[in-house]
This record gives sequence, C-alpha cells and structure tokens, in this order.
Amino acid sequence: MALGIVVFQSQLVSAAEDTRPNIIVIMTDDMGYSDLGCYGSEIQTPNLDGLAKEGVRFSQFYNTSRCSPTRSSLMTGLYSHQAGMGLLTRDEGVQNPGFRGRLMERCVTIAEVLRAKGYRNIITGKWHMGDAKREWLPLARGFDRFYGCPQGGGFFFRPSTWKQERFIVRGNDIIYDKDTDPPRGWYTTDAFTDEGIKYVEEAVEAKKPFFWYLAHNAPHFPLQAKEADIAKYRGKYMVGWDEIRKDRYKKLIELGLIDKAWELSKRGAGIPAWDTLSDKQKKEQDERMAIYAAMIDCVDQNVGKIVMSLKELGVYENTLIVFLHDNGGQSGPALMGSNNGKGAPGTAESEVYYGTCWANVSDTPFREYKNFVHEGGTSTPLIAHWPKGIDVNMGGKIAIEPAHLIDLMTTFVDISGATYPETFKGHEIIPMEGKSLLPILQGKPFTRDAPIFFEHQGNRGARQGKWKLVALKGKSWELYDMEADRTELNNLAKQMPKRVKKISMLYDAWAERAFVKRAMRQK
Repeated sequence: MALGIVVFQSQLVSAAEDTRPNIIVIMTDDMGYSDLGCYGSEIQTPNLDGLAKEGVRFSQFYNTSRCSPTRSSLMTGLYSHQAGMGLLTRDEGVQNPGFRGRLMERCVTIAEVLRAKGYRNIITGKWHMGDAKREWLPLARGFDRFYGCPQGGGFFFRPSTWKQERFIVRGNDIIYDKDTDPPRGWYTTDAFTDEGIKYVEEAVEAKKPFFWYLAHNAPHFPLQAKEADIAKYRGKYMVGWDEIRKDRYKKLIELGLIDKAWELSKRGAGIPAWDTLSDKQKKEQDERMAIYAAMIDCVDQNVGKIVMSLKELGVYENTLIVFLHDNGGQSGPALMGSNNGKGAPGTAESEVYYGTCWANVSDTPFREYKNFVHEGGTSTPLIAHWPKGIDVNMGGKIAIEPAHLIDLMTTFVDISGATYPETFKGHEIIPMEGKSLLPILQGKPFTRDAPIFFEHQGNRGARQGKWKLVALKGKSWELYDMEADRTELNNLAKQMPKRVKKISMLYDAWAERAFVKRAMRQK
C-alpha cells in the first residue's frame, strides 16, 4: 500500500565542506524535567548521563507544553502558531491561520534548509504534524528517509492494539497497520533507533553529512515496556511519590540544576499522601511507575547504541547530539492512573496511565503538567554533546541562560553554514524567531533581546529576563521572579502592576503577529 511517491534531486557539495557537522535531535514524548539521572532521577540513564558529563546541560530550556506544537516549533524555528500548529492536527479553517493542524507553506523545516547545504535528512519515529495528504508528510518536507508513524502515539508493540488508527511507514509505504502487525519482538523505541542507524550508515557511505530527527513515542501513554526492563524497577517505587519527589529535589540542588532557595512546590492538588494508600494500591502504583521508568531506561539503552554506531562509523567527534522532551509529565486522565486495557500492565494489550500523582514526581520541583505553561509543563532537560564543536572547558557545565525550541533552527543554520530562505517554493517564509545557542556551547556571552512567549489552549505566558508572566486559561496574570522563585510559589502581580502591564503588552503584540488569536470558529 503506498501513500505516494516523492522524487528528490541530488545535491552537489564541494570537498571543502566536508567538515560540516552531523546533527541528531532525539526527542521523547511526555517526560518531566527530573526524569533523567543527570536531571535528578533514580531512573538509570547512564548513556545520557555520559553525554551530559562531556557536553552541556541547559537548566532553563523550554518547550511548548504539548506534542504537536513542540514538534512544529522545533522543526521550523518558529512559534507553533506561526507554523500552523497552535493545537494538534485539527484544521480550524483559513480564518484561524495559527490552527491549521499541519506545517504551512509559510514555514520551512530544518530538513528543507539543510538539504540545500547537501545534508541527508532522516526522520524515524513520530511525525504528528499533519498526515492527511502526502504533501504534508516528511518526504515532502525535506526528508530523504522516513520510518515511523505519521500520526501520534498510542502503541509500542503493535499498532493494531490502539483504539485510533495508527500505522508504520517506510518512506511513504505502509508496512504495519491494524491488519498487519510487526514481527514478534518489535518495539518502537528499538525499531526507530535501528532503522535510523541504517540510514546514517547510508549517509556516511555516501560521504554526506546527515540530520537525523529521532522522535520517540516513549514514554507516552499507554505505558508499555519489555518485561526485562520493567523487572529492574519493580519494587523501587514502594517508598512512594512523596519520598521520590524529595529525593529528586535534593539531587537537583546537588547537581546545580536548581537553586536551593527555590522551594519544592507542594504536592499537587488532590494527590493523597503515600502513607494513606492501602498495600494493594501501593503495589499497583509501584507497577505503573516501574513501567514508566522501564520505557525511559530503554530510550537510554538506544542512545548508547547510537553512540557506539557513531564511533564505529568514525563520525562521533563531529556529530552534535541534542536530547530533549516535548512537554512535561502527563497528568490524568485519572489522579492515580489506570489500566483500561485487557492485558497485564505494560503488555501490548494493556492501556496504562501513570496518573497525576507520578506526573507530579516527573515535573519535580515545579508545579503543573503537560498542556500548562507554568514551569512543570514547559521545562525540559536539554543535553547538547558535540566533541568537536563544544569548548573543552564547557564539558559537564550547566547553561543557565533561558532558551527555547525556536533557538534550535537558528543554531543548526549557524553551525552548518546553511542559508535560511526568504522565499521557498514560491512562498514568503517567516523569519526565524530564535537565537543561535552556539555561543553558549563555546563558552561565550549570550544575550537575548526579545522575550520568550507561550500559549496553549488559553494558557499563556512570557519570559523576559528574570521575569515570567503566566496565566491559566481565563485567569489573571501571575508574575514571578525566576531568579528567586523558579518554582512559581510567590506571585508578585499585585505588588508590581506596572511590570505586569508592560510584559502583558509585549505578549499581546506577539499574540497578534504570531497568529495566536482565534476568530469565530466555523460551525
């Protein structure tokens, strides 16, 4: 079964450009700020910890708080509404240009920009940026190889188990769907990595630099993992979410990722004290978090596989590896999680959610969750590792400068020597919104003139220097001093109304130009 055929023209590059760096972006789906070992977690992530030890960790990097908007912002260097994806993949019509449910022609992808510089462009994993037409898919947006799911998540062993349509494609050909499952032992995290490594080998053999976007669907619900990985964590969480959260908070301070002056946010609303649970409930909760941890552990195992392959291919030193999450932990749909499937928790037939209680742990030390633009929803680890390009004195350092997804396109254009176009395929292209992070990687001064803005489902915010203005949908603005109170516990809005007004006016101007505002929806 074919979705369509796209023909590509080969790109010619001179031998003088052979030092162009390779770029790998690894993104996970629905993880909190403290879910990696090098960001405070008890979960075993030795390979990512190793990259962090040799590279740079960002302590204040932001996503958009939701999967599709984050992916579109990452891929285009624009705010998600400018790319056309202010929400998910539902098209709200031409009167709402920020909510068209796909990447629009007014933007270009990293792959489209790098292709002109001779890069082989690879994507494996979750696309979720419009799939109804073949011209919306990766092979029509600058990628040379695609293996993965054009839609969202929902499965790990077999696409046929999810209640919504899901399939796996190679190129534009469907290879697994509701009628044809993968072979026994197939698992998305492994498959997306293994296939991507094959494409990297092709690029290296062809003597072409490569850009590989590895978009894992782990650990997005439903939580499903291999039994051997789950067994490593079963019983580890019997101490409960209260103790695990305190331990992570302490480790984050010791690592230098958060300031000890920032108080740990209170246990989320409605979350019971662990000691009030019955023994049966505790075992059930331990199992759910063990599955979640197992999925992250598996991601890390595959990072190790990538590092080994790069070294064997002789391209490790000149490959920039960037690792981040698409949003914070997923609260709900039930406070204490659930299993709505027919199988044992973690198996292909199960439908496990870890719930708000454990999401509150994932987002330590912050409050709120995925979909919200408070720190718990938008704060992600970001690890940058590039032996040839990162200053040797920056190895293991923590970058405290606030940064955002919009900065990645600018950074990749900077390090590759590519040219970001003013027009593309007859369309005017919106200029990049971000700033190159290369100075940070080189240990040089970095300044940001414009604020960083947020909006998702009416939740809104702006970060200007040390100040963050943020509000829940339909609620008044809150103001926080992020140098003194990054956990957002001391609202200064009433004490500083002039600053609230000043930053809110900047937000309103951004919302107007970035297609954030909605017109009346068509019925």
